[in-house]
Order: sequence, then structure tokens, then C-alpha cells
Amino acid sequence: MKKQLLFIAFSILFSLSSICQSLTINSDKAIVDFNFVSEEAIGTVKGIEATIDFDPLNLSLASIKGTADVTTLSTNNKMRDAHLQQADMFNAEKFPTMDFKSSSISKTDKGFQMKGDITIKGTSKEVIINFTYSEKTFIGKTVIYSNDFDVFSRKKREDSKILVKITIPVI
Repeated sequence: MKKQLLFIAFSILFSLSSICQSLTINSDKAIVDFNFVSEEAIGTVKGIEATIDFDPLNLSLASIKGTADVTTLSTNNKMRDAHLQQADMFNAEKFPTMDFKSSSISKTDKGFQMKGDITIKGTSKEVIINFTYSEKTFIGKTVIYSNDFDVFSRKKREDSKILVKITIPVI
């Protein structure tokens, strides 16, 4: 009897864990757009790799983990882009990626909300990303502060505000 109950419990857990869909991203079209508000500097980061397990009907098993390649950071200003790679900025040699790992995903009136940790230059901070998922594309928005990651620090934290938009199409 104990073996049967254990088998049934294991079967239920296994079937629940397989409900969440594992999605393959289109890395060639995935992009992070950013706007460093006080500097009026806009740009992009590419080289996105991600593992996405997502089923909007079973968010308790959903997770998103990804990286972006710091060396692809572009503001359309070659001198500034080269400086951003240096040790006093992103230190791309030591920290070649920006990383994100979700801790929870929930449904909202306008789509979904994801909490997780973003790691830039070895420092992790919790962020909330509001996102939608339609037509096989995740589009998320969040705000981060460069001061939090010791990148182009400003006297006032608010002056280090960066608006971030993440677009990740899946295949």
C-alpha cells in the first residue's frame, strides 16, 4: 500500500513538473533596449541567451533565467561604448555578462509580473519586470539604477535611473 501511494504521489509530481513549457528563444532577435534618462543616452544590449519555462496557466512552475553579453552594449557612440567596457564602468573583461534569474511570476491585469535578481558587475539586486507574452514574444519593462551596480554613479540615485525594455521572441 505504501509503495502504491508513493508511486501515485511521484506520478502526480512528475506530471505537474512537465506541464510548464520549455521555450526556445530566438537569440538573433532578442534585445535589451535602455534609456539612461539623465544622460539622454539610449542604447541596446544583445547576445541574449535564456532558459524559459512558461505556461500562463501554471505560473507556479514558470521560471526565466538569462544572460546578456556586455560586450554587445551599443549607444551608437564608439568612444562611449569603448569606455563602457572598461574596469571603471561595466568591467566587461571581468564581468562579461549581465544575468537575471526569476524568483516568481504572477498574473496582472495588464499581463504578468516577474520578480527576480539582476546581476551586473558582480552585484545582484531584486527587480520587478512587468511583461506581456503574445505572438510568441515576451516584452518586459523595468527600471534599474546605475548607482546600484557601481556603473556611472551619480550623486543622486534618481539621476542614475535607466529605463529598460526587454524583447525576447521565442521559436
